[in-house]
Amino acid sequence: MDIKAINNISDRAVIQGQSSSEIQRVQQQQSPVEKVKQENQEELKQLSKEELENVLKSVKKKFDYMNKYLKIEIDKDLHEPVIKIIDKKTNEVVRQIPPEYLLELAKKVDELVGLLFSKEA
Repeated sequence: MDIKAINNISDRAVIQGQSSSEIQRVQQQQSPVEKVKQENQEELKQLSKEELENVLKSVKKKFDYMNKYLKIEIDKDLHEPVIKIIDKKTNEVVRQIPPEYLLELAKKVDELVGLLFSKEA
């Protein structure tokens, strides 16, 4: 068995002969990704209502310069937010997140899941 193939930190540590205190120390360390996620969540919680309004105003100004506007809707079937950038002159959707084809795919997957599993309990 190759030690490199072992994914679980504690299993790898036991094979390498580390003590239980060393194993606990390694498990308690956060990965860099987890640290960044935690920091971003804390920053979002610290935003006040006024700061959020200021950010939204600045975004609106930037879209006004480009003669476009931002529209956020909730898809009625998936109950997911859909963000659209729309040209003011032509009312044409310039960009949509998630794209329409992904929304249709998600709806079809929901239909298939409904056929496979009964929603009644």
